[in-house]
Amino acid sequence: MLTADRFAEICAGRNSYRSTEQLDRDVQDLLAERAELLARLGVERGKDTAVGGESTLAPHTARTAEVRFGVWGSLRLIGPTVRDLEPDYYGHFYRQLGGWLPDGLSGELPRGTEYLEWVHMPGLVMPTGINVQVAISPTRDGSRYMTIEWRRERPR
Repeated sequence: MLTADRFAEICAGRNSYRSTEQLDRDVQDLLAERAELLARLGVERGKDTAVGGESTLAPHTARTAEVRFGVWGSLRLIGPTVRDLEPDYYGHFYRQLGGWLPDGLSGELPRGTEYLEWVHMPGLVMPTGINVQVAISPTRDGSRYMTIEWRRERPR
């Protein structure tokens, strides 16, 4: 844990770094502090940043998510879940976002291959500007579950 004196030193010097080494040391101390706090809280959901347009670690759930398609515009998903799928025959890895569509939503909905502009899912960094496969599954009670799948660019 950072001491109060060390934290005050970092705050005081944040606008006047004399060297990149000093800045690197402070950043590493703060990241170590963050990792320790997350470990204490038992947070297991993965990192908050992504590399090279890839999303963060799965599985993850949230209360709602907003999805924007190129042609269809924005849709809200209720109870969305992100999970990794098994690799296909060729060894490609896929990820899936699934969630319930609101009951009052009517009209045509995206299906098949669609262009996904972005996804806002609290707590995760999601890929943007990619082609995805969209499917909607109705249930007996009239609810509809939307799944959005995309190929991961990097193997695990």
